[in-house]
Amino acid sequence: MDILIGLLPFLLFAVVERVAGVAAGLSAAALAALALCLRDWTGPRRHCGLLELISLLLFGGMAVYAGVYAPAWSVMGVRIVVDVALLLVMLASMLIGRPFTLGYAKPDTDAAKWLSPRFIRSHYVVSGVWTAALAAVVLADAAILVWPRAALAGVVVIIMALLAASRVTTRYAASLRA
Repeated sequence: MDILIGLLPFLLFAVVERVAGVAAGLSAAALAALALCLRDWTGPRRHCGLLELISLLLFGGMAVYAGVYAPAWSVMGVRIVVDVALLLVMLASMLIGRPFTLGYAKPDTDAAKWLSPRFIRSHYVVSGVWTAALAAVVLADAAILVWPRAALAGVVVIIMALLAASRVTTRYAASLRA
């Protein structure tokens, strides 16, 4: 569930951008990411999760840039930049041997299990599922950018990819507990 909360700034950007524009969407997402990081830093975790930190840096940096330079960014341009950056972070986390989901599980897991092959493998699976979902999101974003008339199909792909990742994560976690 914390992974879904970590994606809140991205969702907030999509909603606010529709109503108030790109700069407002970036600012709302940056503030949401800051709130999530503050929650994590002051709570039992004592550190900001990877998704929240990347969201804070990415949305915060882009919001400041938009406020200072007021670029004429397209919504799809911003979405692709944000989604590609997140995809690269997710891929990198797995390539360096620290799947991004580990940070969300460790506070709720006995430290003795952290190095077990089953624990590590399960996080490669879950991180892989979310990385694949985000790859589908990036491809859908690119399709919408190239073929604007495919926007509805792209949105359906994005929603289905994120719902599928959430469902697979939930079922996989339940199978590990069984």
